[in-house]
Amino acid sequence: MSTIQVFKTYACATAENFQVSLEPSGGTVKTGAQAWNFKLDQTEQTKIVSLETSISLTGALATLEALFGLDPACQKISLSSAHPELKNLLASKTDSLEVSRTDFFQLRPLWVHNGLENVGPERWTETKEVQHPVRSRIQEGQVLYQRTIPGIDKVLRFRVADIEKDLDIFHEWHNQPRVLKFWELDKPKEELRDYLKKGLQDPHQFPVILEFDETPIGYFEMYWTKEDRLGPYYDSEAFDRGFHFLIGNIEVLGFKNTDAILKAVCHYLFLEEPRTRKIMAEPRSDNTNVLKYLETFKAWRKVKEFDFPHKRAALLECKRELFFGNNYL
Repeated sequence: MSTIQVFKTYACATAENFQVSLEPSGGTVKTGAQAWNFKLDQTEQTKIVSLETSISLTGALATLEALFGLDPACQKISLSSAHPELKNLLASKTDSLEVSRTDFFQLRPLWVHNGLENVGPERWTETKEVQHPVRSRIQEGQVLYQRTIPGIDKVLRFRVADIEKDLDIFHEWHNQPRVLKFWELDKPKEELRDYLKKGLQDPHQFPVILEFDETPIGYFEMYWTKEDRLGPYYDSEAFDRGFHFLIGNIEVLGFKNTDAILKAVCHYLFLEEPRTRKIMAEPRSDNTNVLKYLETFKAWRKVKEFDFPHKRAALLECKRELFFGNNYL
């Protein structure tokens, strides 16, 4: 009797939930009332997939995500006939279509909220005498990124903070001594309400709740470095990104979860804005846990140490080509 594997995913750009049921010879992908079958042949190095011609782009991508996600060793999938939209997404010029793992995780429609949007014209503005591109605005509570991560058997999601929904847990996290040491935000709830409100109104930085299986477990602040306090301390480019983060739920601390979280935030930031070439970070130079992590996640490197007015910091850098080129997902 064959074993059926089930993989669930969500297309952020279209708000579709998918379930892929996979057997050795093929399977089914479902969303709502729609369902498509696919056939699967396998060699030692390549999976060969035959999709129904009527399958949607997101349905095709969900099928490929299940095949890559359930088999971390899989590096290449061949389609017996090229799906027109997928072929266009991959900028393929041939009728046959081969999708590498490296290329697949650079495709945008499944995981990010703006995944079906084209890159718009650059429009520039100035903030505090710093010229930078106009930044797109986010909405309170908006889901930004969601991905099933088989390695930890969890659905990881980034969503914009919702003040009424998240204030209590945000306050609780910042009153933990281990968080207070680095964030220094052990403030009354009303002050933290104002802090989140200010973040939601700031076009250069926004507050994000990290969830595992729809349960809040951490907090991120994601920002554009050009107009941030970090910008003057290195040769910042127009679409460089940065982030600060904390894990508030101590039950999820540990290398495997942290590794998945940090790779997911890099994935999100590179996908959300295709012109982003670098992600930067500036932890305290004595944050040994973060700096030790660079030994295993080698897309990141320490550039230098420098002095902010409030701390001695280590400048860290992650380049797009190193992140995607080394198959961290």
